Amino acid sequence: MTTISTDVKTLEHSTLKVPYEVLNKRFRTAQKILDREAAYVAQAGSEVEKLIGEVPLPSRSSMSVLSGFGSTSRSLDAGDSHTEGPILVESSINVQSIAALLAGVKDGSGEPMVCDNPQDSSVIKGENEMDAEEPGISTNNRIASLSKRSMSDNGHGMKMEHSRARPKVKDVAKLLGVLVERLGSLKRKAGDSIQEELEAANTVRKRVQHLKSYTVQADAVQSSPSQSNAVQKSWKRSRLNRMLIDHLLREGMYDTARMLADDLGIKELTNVDVFWAAKEVEESLKRHETGRMVQWCYENKSKLRKIRSTLELEIRVQEFIELVRHGRRNEAVKHARKYLADSEGEEYISAVKKCMGLLAFPVSTSLSPYAELFSPDRWNQLIAHFRQEHARLYQLAPNSVLEAVVQAGLAALKTPQCYRSDTKNTNCPVCTDPLSALALHLPYAHCAHSQLVCAISGEPINENNPPLVLPSSFVYGSNALHEMAKNNSGKVICPRSNKVFSVTEAEKVYVM
Repeated sequence: MTTISTDVKTLEHSTLKVPYEVLNKRFRTAQKILDREAAYVAQAGSEVEKLIGEVPLPSRSSMSVLSGFGSTSRSLDAGDSHTEGPILVESSINVQSIAALLAGVKDGSGEPMVCDNPQDSSVIKGENEMDAEEPGISTNNRIASLSKRSMSDNGHGMKMEHSRARPKVKDVAKLLGVLVERLGSLKRKAGDSIQEELEAANTVRKRVQHLKSYTVQADAVQSSPSQSNAVQKSWKRSRLNRMLIDHLLREGMYDTARMLADDLGIKELTNVDVFWAAKEVEESLKRHETGRMVQWCYENKSKLRKIRSTLELEIRVQEFIELVRHGRRNEAVKHARKYLADSEGEEYISAVKKCMGLLAFPVSTSLSPYAELFSPDRWNQLIAHFRQEHARLYQLAPNSVLEAVVQAGLAALKTPQCYRSDTKNTNCPVCTDPLSALALHLPYAHCAHSQLVCAISGEPINENNPPLVLPSSFVYGSNALHEMAKNNSGKVICPRSNKVFSVTEAEKVYVM
C-alpha cells in the first residue's frame, strides 16, 4: 500500500492540484462579485429609505393651527355676507402659519397651489398684489394674497420644504426600479457563480474517484493473485494517455491534445480547459498583440504578485519597444511614466534603464542588449515565459510528468557503454535513437553491483547462464551460444566480429 500511495502522490499531483486551484479561484471571484452586488443593493435600498424618511409626520401644533384657521375662515365668511368692505378680525394665527397651511391646500383642480418655477411665483405674487388693492375683494382672497406674499418674502424656501415633504411618485418609482434591477443582477450573478463553483467541485470529485479506483484495484489484485490484472493495466494505460495529453498541452499543441482527449473520452480527467484559455493568450502574442496578455495578468494579478512574477513587466517593456519601433517615442516616454515609473527591485530598474537607453538607438542597431530587444524573437521568449508562469500559477512543475518519468527511466539505464559503438545493445532503450539523444545530458545510473548481460539474448549472465568467451575475445551467455549452435550444426557466429566458430571452442570465464 505504501508503494501505491507513493506512486499516486508522485505522478498524480497535477491531477488534483489544478482543479483545486481552479475551484479556489472561482470561489474568490464569486465572493468578490457577491460582495460588490450586495453593496449595490444596499446602496439602492438606503436611497429609497432616505427619500421616504424625508416625509415629516403631522405634528400637534400643525393640527391646532389647522383648526384655528378653519374657525377664522368661517368667521370671515360670515362677516363678508353681512358687511361691506374690509372687516378686521382678531386671531392668534399669524400670516406665516396661514401661508404654511395654504401651501398644502389644493385648489379645485386637485393640484397643490405651489409654483414649480420661481418666475411663475413672482408673476402670481404680482397678480395677487393687484387683486388685493382692488375694492370689494373677498376676505378669503385677501388671506390667500397675504400667504402668497409671505411665500414670496421667504424666497423659495417653502417650495423646497414642500418638495421634500412630499416626494414625487415618479422619483420613488424610479428608485424602486433601480432596487429591483440590482436585486435581479445579484440573483443572476450569484446563480452563475455558484454554477461555476459546482462544476469545478464536480471535476475534483470525479478525479478523486478515479484515483481511488486505482487503489481499490491494486488491493483486489494483492488479495487474490490469481485474479487477472487487466483492469489495473487499463488504468495505467489511461494514466499514460493523460500524461501524453498533459505533455502536448505544455508544448503548446492544444488542438492535438484536445482531439486526443475527446477520442479517448478522458477530457474530464485532463486540464484541457485550463490550458485552452492559455491558447488565446499565446495566439495573441504570435500576432504581436499584447491586449489579451495584459488582461490575463490583471485577472491573475494577486497570484502573480504572490509568486513574484515579472511577466507583467516584460509585457509592458514589449509595449514600450513596439512604440519605439514605430517611431512614437513621445508616447513611449508617457507609457514608461505610467507603467514603469513605480517599479521596484533590481530587475525592474534594469528593465527601465534598458528602455530609456533604447530611445537613443535606431531600430537597426547591432549593439547589445538593444539589438536583442528589437529582435522579433523576443515574442517567442514572451510565449515561453508565459507558459512557465502559467504552470507556476497552478503550482505545476516546470516539466511535464511524462518528461520527468522518461528521464528517470533513462537515467536508471544509462551507462558509459551506451555511447560506444562497439558496446551498444539493441535491447537497451538508451542505446537506440531518439532516446539516446534525450539521455545525453542525464547522469549515469548508480550501480552498487555490476551485472553482466548477454549481448545476444539480453538475459543476465549468472550461475544459470554462465559466461563463455569465443576466440574473438567477446563474452556471451552460454544459453544463447548453445541455442545458436543447435540451429547451425554446432557453429556459432560472433555478432561483433562476424566470425564463425565451433561451440566447442568457447571457454568458460570466471568473474571475480
